[in-house]
Amino acid sequence: MKRKIGKRTISAVGVAALLFLAASTAQAGWLFVIAAAVLGLVVGSFFVRHSLSKLTITRAVPRRARVGDDIRVGLIVNNSGTRHSPLLRLEDRHVAYDPAKVVIESLGPKETAHVELVRSLNRRGHFESGPLNLFSGYPFGFVRSSRTIDIPTEITVVPRWVELRYFPILEPSSSPSDVLHERARTGAGEQYLGVREYRPGDPPRAVHWRSTARAGKLIVREFEEEVASRVALVIAGDDVGAPPDSAYEMLIAAAASIGIYAIVTGHPVEMARPGPDGSPARISEPDRFAILDWLARAEAGDSDLEELASTVLTGMGRRGTVVLLSTGRGDATASIPDAVRAIQTAGSRAIVIATEPSGWLEGPDKSGRPTEVGAGRAPLKVLTRGGDLRRCLEG
Repeated sequence: MKRKIGKRTISAVGVAALLFLAASTAQAGWLFVIAAAVLGLVVGSFFVRHSLSKLTITRAVPRRARVGDDIRVGLIVNNSGTRHSPLLRLEDRHVAYDPAKVVIESLGPKETAHVELVRSLNRRGHFESGPLNLFSGYPFGFVRSSRTIDIPTEITVVPRWVELRYFPILEPSSSPSDVLHERARTGAGEQYLGVREYRPGDPPRAVHWRSTARAGKLIVREFEEEVASRVALVIAGDDVGAPPDSAYEMLIAAAASIGIYAIVTGHPVEMARPGPDGSPARISEPDRFAILDWLARAEAGDSDLEELASTVLTGMGRRGTVVLLSTGRGDATASIPDAVRAIQTAGSRAIVIATEPSGWLEGPDKSGRPTEVGAGRAPLKVLTRGGDLRRCLEG
């Protein structure tokens, strides 16, 4: 716990000095009394002890929420000491949401106060704790005590996303090395292999009646189910702007939207990005929640997209699609042409998504023109600040 002189102290001492001067000049005893009283209050404040060390605080938040959502934050303040706690100001400084200030009245021994706040999440990430500051200048604010507590609070703030109705994962491209992508659906898209004897559980619609009549027993058609093409998302690039409104955050939102769309439409997903130490971080065949949690931990980092793409190409096969996502700056953008060639040489399809960084830049460098990322023959989609993410990805 720290103690320091409040801003009011200097003003109070100055007022006392002026009163003493006026009392000496006017020879007014009552002015001496007032000046002494003001000075006495200041001196007496140094002997007041604020029992902040006896206060214990817990914080309750949802385990998972989305950037931009409002959440309820519950704070429980308990006075575990044997004396009354002073009137104090509580400042919740958790980095995941906007700061909040609350005044807590004096608590008796073993007394508890409950506070509920509604805060807006403004930062994506996985957080295990968050700071909270306590201040008290009771009774007059001449001396202020403060204490900072790091409260364990686990919350995963996932990126925002949009529910896509369409994304060209399955469309044929103009590149000769690309192949037609087909969506695997239950009950459709099967290849005919031949006939065989009926087995318990075979659907009636599979019965081949002509063969059944010849054989005198039930014969069914046999099909080979098509394997869904794989989709890989490769993310890299330096950030521009400040979260939650930054180029990288929009890129992460696009990755979440595409990843969820791929899962909904039956495509296994691979994802790769630079890890905290610069080495590739990967996730294979995640579900919807795993995608969001993995992207919640993503941090902007410039890296060669060709090297990142190579970590996922081995399992893609000739019917896969690799989506390259870049913020339009640095080595990540410069490496897009090489990454596209490597993907197409491997027989997979490449799609490039890049943000237009000028929208987040300030000053004379702000151009407002779409970035030339050198995607070549791969489809390119450019994300702009304030643009409609769904419209851009579906268009």
